[in-house]
This record gives sequence, C-alpha cells and structure tokens, in this order.
Amino acid sequence: MSRRATRKSRNQLMGGHQRCWVWGRHAVREILQAGRWPVMELLLADTLTDELDADFRTLANTRAVDVSAESPKRLSQLCGVKNHQGVIAKMPPFPYDVAKEVLQAAADQPLFVMLDRIQDSYNFGAILRSAEVLGVDGVFIGDMHQAEVNSLVARTSGGAVNHLKIAQVPDLVEWTQSLRQSGHQIVGASEKADRSPSDCNFQPATTLIIGNEGEGIRPELQELCNGLIAIPQCGQVGSLNAAVAAGILLYEARRQRNEVVSK
Repeated sequence: MSRRATRKSRNQLMGGHQRCWVWGRHAVREILQAGRWPVMELLLADTLTDELDADFRTLANTRAVDVSAESPKRLSQLCGVKNHQGVIAKMPPFPYDVAKEVLQAAADQPLFVMLDRIQDSYNFGAILRSAEVLGVDGVFIGDMHQAEVNSLVARTSGGAVNHLKIAQVPDLVEWTQSLRQSGHQIVGASEKADRSPSDCNFQPATTLIIGNEGEGIRPELQELCNGLIAIPQCGQVGSLNAAVAAGILLYEARRQRNEVVSK
C-alpha cells in the first residue's frame, strides 16, 4: 500500500480494533511530532499531570487530532496492555513509501536495506532503528510473509518509522533485478558465506539483504546477489539474531563510507 493509497482509506484501522493502538508517551509523541503517520484519535488518561496533558493536547492540535480523556482502566481495555503510560493513539494502516520514488530520491551511491520475510515485529522494529541511526536511504520489504509496521514495530524502532523511507513491493525478486539494472550491488547476509563484512566494499550503491529469521534469504534472491557475507563468530551459539546481524553489517557499511568522506 502506498502513502497515496493510505490517504484514500483513512477510515481503515491498523490491524483491527484492538490492534490499531500505539501506546506510550515517547512513541505517540514521536508520531505526532513527525506528522508522517496520521493519528485518527488521541486518548489521554484522566490521571496525567496537567503539564503532560497540555503537552499532548498542544501536539494533537497542531495535527487537527481529536483528544479524549478516559480512565487508565479504559485505556487498558482499548489497547490490551496496562503499561500504556496514560497515552494511546488510534492509527490507520502505515503509509508506506513508493519504491520507485525512494530510489529516485536517494543520494548518489545510496545504501538500502531489503528484508526478505522478516516475521518478528520486534526484529523488524530493531532493524529499522539501526537503519535510521546508521543513515540508510531506504528499506524495501515484500507485501507477503513480512511483518507489517504495527504498534510493536513503531515502539521498538525508537521512532525510526517516522523518519525512515519504508517501501512495500509486490515482488522482491523483480525489484532486486531492477536495482541491479540501475547499478546497485546486491549483498546478502548468510551464515554460510565465507566472506566477512570487512571484505565487502560498501562504498558503491549497495542494497543489503537480510533474510528470514529461520530460513535466511530465499534461493531466488541469493542468486541475484553479487556476493554473500557472514559475520565471524567465536561462540557456541549457531547464529546471530537477524536484528543484531543487521546492526553489525550496517555499522560496517557506515564505517567504510565515513572513512571515504573523511579522506
């Protein structure tokens, strides 16, 4: 779903009635401040301090969002959790970017991330957080067998969903072929690879693929990779968490790119 399509369906809810809520003071404040993801309704606990209540009402007013006061118990009933911190927001589906527009808007020699069937919302949010902090130009995900941007993703991303370009594409294989035709090198993360991240040159236009938590990158995408890399390991655990691996690889990519800038 593109951002334009989302604007046409603002009456839709993200994930159904109980799953449409984002909660927590930091997460909701970030959404309101960024203004990217339109809030349908803001509910505040009637036990909030006057200062917090006024703060959120002012932010909501700048976005023309209706605000209601309810008891903390009512907020828990609506969003299904008790640790909402007295602030919950009713959300529509996330407004994904258009993949071609992300590609066109990127700077020279961009760094992209492609996620192949990441199904754990926590992993997805953590990857987005690393991607935003480390200067990734955009993230591409499939529209099938992939976690959506939901409340947990929004919260675990530390607000990154509000600032990072995230595009859904119907066919990751076809999109990868397009990226290659536009001059991108495609690098896949695989524990079976024999090259380390430091052996890979991340300075050209690069798309880094992170695969499914259990199966890794599917074979048809691996075939389109210019190379596969693995993080050297010393311990007894078989592999790293997908989000941790993504953070390490993106750090190496940023380190190499920063060295070029500083020279």
